[in-house]
Amino acid sequence: MAMIATVALTGCATSRSVVDPSIAASANPAQGKAVRIEKVVDARVFEKAPSEPSTPSLDPSEPTDDKIKARAIARKRNGYGKALGDVLLPENKTAANLVSDAVAEGFRASGYRVLVPGDAGFEQAIPVTADARQFWAWFTPGFWSITMSHRSEVKLDAPLPVLQSGKVVTAEAEDSRQAATESAWQEIVSKGMTELAKSVRAALQPAQ
Repeated sequence: MAMIATVALTGCATSRSVVDPSIAASANPAQGKAVRIEKVVDARVFEKAPSEPSTPSLDPSEPTDDKIKARAIARKRNGYGKALGDVLLPENKTAANLVSDAVAEGFRASGYRVLVPGDAGFEQAIPVTADARQFWAWFTPGFWSITMSHRSEVKLDAPLPVLQSGKVVTAEAEDSRQAATESAWQEIVSKGMTELAKSVRAALQPAQ
């Protein structure tokens, strides 16, 4: 029964998986200050054998380089917590891209117009930079189910009153599952992006 439970928890846990999480982008408000997400730096620190699953790491038995690290968003584990295969984004996406999408959504929800290259006024828009210090998903084994988790920590900088000195925003998401399937990884990271957007929105509100 223990062996069956372990397989149910992990599936193909020894190999790498590719998932494609996302966040729904709302329309720009009709009015509001124009900003552009100028740069998102992936400042995450990876460890070879972290004691906590919330710390980014990569499977040493697989080829690893900076491109793989940029795409990594989670590490699979078996039912006893042993680290196994990686969870990556598609080749055309990075964790920095997902952070950028979430930050942009947070700005739109706060009444800002987020411009992209090709939009009128893009070059004149207020530049926003972000350091992604944490953006990672993991699971914690349980007796009857597992807990899927995601954590973000992003430092925002922009020549705006609320961000003049920089501001660190954090967000966490959690979900209970029967198995850590690829769809479960995709959904928890998508949920984490939504929570990060909410945190960005809250950070942009003027002090009362």
